[in-house]
Amino acid sequence: MSKSRRHLLRFYPPAWRARYGRELLTVIEAGSGRDRLSVRVSLDVVRAGLSQRLRSCGLMGDDLPAESGAKAGLLLVLCSWSVFVIAGVGLQKTAEHWQAVVPTHEEALPAAAFGTVVVAAALGSAAVLLGIVFTTGPLISFLRSGGWRQIRRSVIIAICLSGLTVVVVVAIASWAQQLTSAQRNGSDLLYSLVFLVLVAASVGSIIAWTDTAIRIGRELTLKRATLRLETGFAGAVTLTMCTMTVATTLWWAAVANAAPSFLGGGIPWKMIVLTTLMLAAATTATAGTLRSAHTTRQLTRT
Repeated sequence: MSKSRRHLLRFYPPAWRARYGRELLTVIEAGSGRDRLSVRVSLDVVRAGLSQRLRSCGLMGDDLPAESGAKAGLLLVLCSWSVFVIAGVGLQKTAEHWQAVVPTHEEALPAAAFGTVVVAAALGSAAVLLGIVFTTGPLISFLRSGGWRQIRRSVIIAICLSGLTVVVVVAIASWAQQLTSAQRNGSDLLYSLVFLVLVAASVGSIIAWTDTAIRIGRELTLKRATLRLETGFAGAVTLTMCTMTVATTLWWAAVANAAPSFLGGGIPWKMIVLTTLMLAAATTATAGTLRSAHTTRQLTRT
């Protein structure tokens, strides 16, 4: 049995692999024999594995109790927001100094679009923070009942990655002042490598804190009124994500039209990837909000 086929099982949660992994490998072997797995089959296995991981985290599944289903929708929005933040940071880096290359008489549309992104980002962040604030009571109860043991490892990892991010940011900020613009934008290999470390640490810390939030969120006991309130915050976050996605697309189109060279000429793959990521996150957040709203209404009727 090839290692590549066994590696596909890594996309499934450990408990699922222990129970069904051997059977899945048998099915794969029976369907493909010694032939190399097709891309379609590999993608199907990966998609199913990721779905099982989401189910094991409580982020998917129609068989969940109403309260768990509502929390699953909220956590799905939170995960989407984290992905959106990562894409947004990439956009901010890509959009640096765009005003310097766009003719003054053509600045109005991209300036309005970029300003909309900034305002929506602030409002979305505020909604996320308010959502966290209103779960403070249940969080304290969770920690008092021994919850710290369940999240200690993930919190320590998140703190370490955040600390590494801060250290690298300070180092790069000091270093960048001694470099030319060309060196800061790729000609200095060591600086570029350190910047990649910063990107990895930043993304890792966001993922680690999101993982911690999911672990906590699954365990919190929320009152119906709190669930309704959190669903409202989730809706606000989703709305800001959709707004930013549209505004980013408008900004990108306006800048590409006014100053094509700013996006590198040719096909702007970086912007395509970032915008696609934002669209996927906004779509997933919409699904999470709708799920939470639907299950919260079910709880209200009972």
